[in-house]
Amino acid sequence: MICKLAWRNVRRSARDYAIYFATLLFGVAVFYAFNSIGSQQVLFDLKSTATAAQFRTTADLLNMFSVVIAGVLGFLVLYANRFLVRRRKQEFGIYLLLGMKPVSVSAIVLVETVMVGLFALVVGIVAGVVLSQGLSFVTASLFDMVLANYQFVFSQSAFAGTIACFAVIFIVVAMFNTFSVSRFSLVNLLQADLRNEKMSVRNPWLCGAVFVVALGILTFAYVRLQENGLVMLDDPAFLQATVGMLLGSLLFFWSLAGLVINLVSRCQPFYLKKLRPFTLRQVASRVNTAFLSLWVICVLLFFSITCFSCGMGLADVFTRQVDGGNPYSATLRAAVWTSDSGASATDNPLTRRAEMEAEAPERLAQAEAAQWSMAQVLQAGAGDLWDSTVGGWAQIDYMTSPDCSYAAMVDVLKQSGKATEEDLEMVSGVEDSGMLMVSISQLNDALALQGKPPVVLEPGQYVVNNNMDSIQKLVDIYVDEAPVLTLGGQELACASEPIAVQMEDNTMPSSGFVLVVPDEVIQAAFDANVIPTTCYLNIDYADNGRTDEENRLALEQIIAAVQPASEEGFSRGDDSSWAGRLWPVTSMTTREGMIAQSQGLRMMITYLALYIGFVFLVSTAAILAIQQLSNVADSTGRYRTLYRLGCDNRQVFGSLFVQILIYFATPLLLALCHCACAISAMEETLFRLANVPMTGPIAMAAAFLLVIYGGYFVITYFTSRNMVKGVLRQP
Repeated sequence: MICKLAWRNVRRSARDYAIYFATLLFGVAVFYAFNSIGSQQVLFDLKSTATAAQFRTTADLLNMFSVVIAGVLGFLVLYANRFLVRRRKQEFGIYLLLGMKPVSVSAIVLVETVMVGLFALVVGIVAGVVLSQGLSFVTASLFDMVLANYQFVFSQSAFAGTIACFAVIFIVVAMFNTFSVSRFSLVNLLQADLRNEKMSVRNPWLCGAVFVVALGILTFAYVRLQENGLVMLDDPAFLQATVGMLLGSLLFFWSLAGLVINLVSRCQPFYLKKLRPFTLRQVASRVNTAFLSLWVICVLLFFSITCFSCGMGLADVFTRQVDGGNPYSATLRAAVWTSDSGASATDNPLTRRAEMEAEAPERLAQAEAAQWSMAQVLQAGAGDLWDSTVGGWAQIDYMTSPDCSYAAMVDVLKQSGKATEEDLEMVSGVEDSGMLMVSISQLNDALALQGKPPVVLEPGQYVVNNNMDSIQKLVDIYVDEAPVLTLGGQELACASEPIAVQMEDNTMPSSGFVLVVPDEVIQAAFDANVIPTTCYLNIDYADNGRTDEENRLALEQIIAAVQPASEEGFSRGDDSSWAGRLWPVTSMTTREGMIAQSQGLRMMITYLALYIGFVFLVSTAAILAIQQLSNVADSTGRYRTLYRLGCDNRQVFGSLFVQILIYFATPLLLALCHCACAISAMEETLFRLANVPMTGPIAMAAAFLLVIYGGYFVITYFTSRNMVKGVLRQP
């Protein structure tokens, strides 16, 4: 009998369960879909070790973050369930009045919870499986791969994790319901509909003063955020902006209702029309009593929208230029004698050779015997394997000028009057570093390896090479000023146009403000006992029928033949088959590895942004919906009074619609103001410099907001409308 009664109650209260069911459905579907990411790799031909590693890292991170998400969803489900219990207090009182024992009432509620939970779990799992299949195509797009043989994937681990997580949530909900029902008294249950919250309106003058203070604090926070640019999170400006935004938002919601009521009521031709006095008083009362929750909802909405939009933008920032940053099959790097390589090096290029000779004489001797040719040493050590693996190569030696530092560049920029303070901040701290130079012959070898025409350098000239968008404005200013530099005993004029050549494989174009000089200047530096700062050996694989992964392994064998893992070297800190050295090879970068790393980072950021943003957006919308449904349930007597006084259904429902709209829109509008400030700050300091348009990410965030937040608004309105309609029909 209890099961039959519980089933009838669920069917009869289906509309009341809409918010609860939707929240469970969203939670289960998203939880399963994102925890099934790790199972998707069976769809792809993951021959690359780097790609497979990125998959595992992303899956592990999502699974770890799911613990936090589970806690948020548990709180949300419990909060939604609390509304259902409160809504049905009078019904429970009637059960007790008819002689049913409290244990039986608790059993009915328990069965109802299980029924709705199981149904939501089944539908949510099905929706999650469908969503996970869609994520397979999204993942393929993020890795620029094709689903060779598509097959339906069902993740047993994600299924088990979802079942376990929501089983715990349902058990907690059932215990909460049983405890809540058992401690209610019959009188309180029967009089539940008669208990209403007192209407309260704060002093309007105090509200006005606090509102002005709130706007002042928010303005201060926005200005500080623009100054910080959301780049340096340990900057005091960021802390001040964060505290100001939180405090200003809190004061805004505390003062809003009293101020609006006071201003609108003074405009009587507008105020005394239709049901506006009733509508505004209802909204003001709820905002006054729930300003803390509206503040929290506003902050969560800001966090959610920013996650959606900026997360997608950041994924593009870190990945869109990976192709331009990797023009070669692989790059072998030798950190000759720098502090970055673990050597006790100084910044003086004239003393580095003596320092290296004192501490690593055999490395220096090997390099000078080979005239710093990395390829010569590696080819001699590997022989046939080198010939079958390497189709072409070009070495770039970065030399630090002993004659000229970057202070000359900064002076030119300052004297031009064209660089702003913000521009000059980008090159602050480099004045004491010697300018980096490469020879024109090595640059042209690298261009030939890329299949590009050579650069022609006129006698008595140098040319500036830069392919970093972030400092391109400064490079253009410098070149327009055409400064003359003394390098290697020669006075060289600046070429009229800069060039943009990527010198080595990297995550993005990274060859910034390097001087390309005649070969005689580099030889003069060698004659002055200057040794290279860094050597890059760029390689194109031979047409040998091997995969990129097989060629990478062959390169490791080539390096290991010269410097085996058992040999003591300057630390590499990993389990590679070869030891790190100052020279000839310190590290290796491959185009395949950089692209896989970039795609994996893009997938990780994208999925985290979607996961976090979606869950927090659902949470805020659900909390708002439940609060508004509770408010409507408490005010049903007032709507019935309006109806008896002669208001028709259209007027009552119109007032209800406006109340819900204002309640949903108020925290959203302030959150959008916060988002506009944060996104504009990041656009100035990051997205625009990286040439990443924010239109797409913002449009995607708006679409998610419209579907989820708007969907909850629609469900809330129609559920509230049905509640009020049922009251109006009562005699």
